[in-house]
Amino acid sequence: MSKGIYIIGTDTEVGKTVVSAGLMYLLLKNNEHAAYFKPVASGEVDVSGAKLSADLAFVGAVSGFSEDPKIATPYSFADAVAPHLAARLSGRRIDPDVISKSLDELKARYDVIVAEGAGGLAVPLNDEGTMQYELIGSLGFPVLLVARAGLGTINHTLLTLGMARQAGLKVKGIVINSVGQTLIEQDNIATIKKLAGVDAVFTLPAIDAVDTEKGYPGDLRDVFERTIDIGDILALMETV
Repeated sequence: MSKGIYIIGTDTEVGKTVVSAGLMYLLLKNNEHAAYFKPVASGEVDVSGAKLSADLAFVGAVSGFSEDPKIATPYSFADAVAPHLAARLSGRRIDPDVISKSLDELKARYDVIVAEGAGGLAVPLNDEGTMQYELIGSLGFPVLLVARAGLGTINHTLLTLGMARQAGLKVKGIVINSVGQTLIEQDNIATIKKLAGVDAVFTLPAIDAVDTEKGYPGDLRDVFERTIDIGDILALMETV
């Protein structure tokens, strides 16, 4: 039986893949039999002559995780655009049943699953209007929300939390990413802790030289080793 967590974000480019890669690195370093799962990925890179999801490639480069891309990323698209549009441009349709079958294969072989969403929570996955929050709910994952540290993040974070709860999702923790020492950032953290109604709030400093598209980890591993206790993350996970 597997346990897992689903990484969601307040928006695109908030650091979901960085957080996923860092958690996978810590899990594998601590001998957890863990898998990374990104049901829908937009944007690909060339790896040894083959096209691969840029996010899957980055997580693999950071953590050492290796799995059949068709299972780890059942829907991977070349165009770095919204999932429903990427699927339409490729002449494909995102089918939640296909995603569920891929997850079942991972659950049969791994003890821990770190799943990552595409963009924000209210993202359509196909032209019929299947939403990302509906997919997460159907797969049975609790969620870990990644948010920015700067101006606007209070609004984005509370709105996302409200939608998640309205959709019946269990929000188990928040990661505030790229935290500096400005008054705005520090007040944002304090305000989110006060208003979010989430006990587990983690902060990550800015990570030097990290680039998920180019596959540069920078000092990501060192930052996660210094700032995240993987036991705290494991405690948030539930059976999926």
